[in-house]
Amino acid sequence: MSPSSIPRFPGVPDLLLERYLCDDLSAEEAERVEEAVRVSPALAAYLRERRAEKAAFTLVRPFGPLRARLETPPPSRWRGLWRWSQPVLLLGVVLAVVLPRFITFETVETVRVRGGLTARVLVKRGEVVFEQGPGVVLRSGDRVRVEVEDAKGGVLYVLALSERGRVTPLQGFPSTGGALTLGPGRWVLPGSLELDDAPEQEALVMVLADDAGEAPSPEAIQRWLEQAAREGDFPPTLTPLPGTRHALRALPKELP
Repeated sequence: MSPSSIPRFPGVPDLLLERYLCDDLSAEEAERVEEAVRVSPALAAYLRERRAEKAAFTLVRPFGPLRARLETPPPSRWRGLWRWSQPVLLLGVVLAVVLPRFITFETVETVRVRGGLTARVLVKRGEVVFEQGPGVVLRSGDRVRVEVEDAKGGVLYVLALSERGRVTPLQGFPSTGGALTLGPGRWVLPGSLELDDAPEQEALVMVLADDAGEAPSPEAIQRWLEQAAREGDFPPTLTPLPGTRHALRALPKELP
């Protein structure tokens, strides 16, 4: 697995650029990015490339804008139906017949965010984009992005783990550009990963540390995963690290 080339632009963090692309900035923050674009041809070219990539993903699963999805989840539609008048209740019954899958999806999402850190893997194969689900086998050359969701937020670390026990920091570490702090809600992480043709299985591990002084250091988080990789099967069963929440997503891949 090889991280995509993510340019670093002084004074403009990657997460700020991702939020700009998702129309999730205040007017002042957007002006800050646009001022940087005016004086940096490299940044302007990078944003054009990211918009093209975002448009390709949007063909199947839109990424932005994220603002509405980051707000407090709305109450269940079923709960709201009981407060309506009788004529509107009749309409609600029709909606329940026509749109059951949307109501079910909303309920699942609400339960998921209350349960702690969750992660989804979105895959781009050629011009097709899909969410990795049970039984999906990936291929060399597939590009993946990660979407995380948590009710509290904190400092996020992303690591790649190979079945041979190799741990590679990808996001949030000093060697990868520094801390990645997320607020409550759902975020699509900046950048993407391309699966290589190495003859081994891999997994992604997302660790969200409490944004407080007692949270583990990046080095402690990497050592925790390296120790777990030495002790069991692949993917390993991870024992929670105090002060953190984690999610593991295996990336089963066709092997030569």
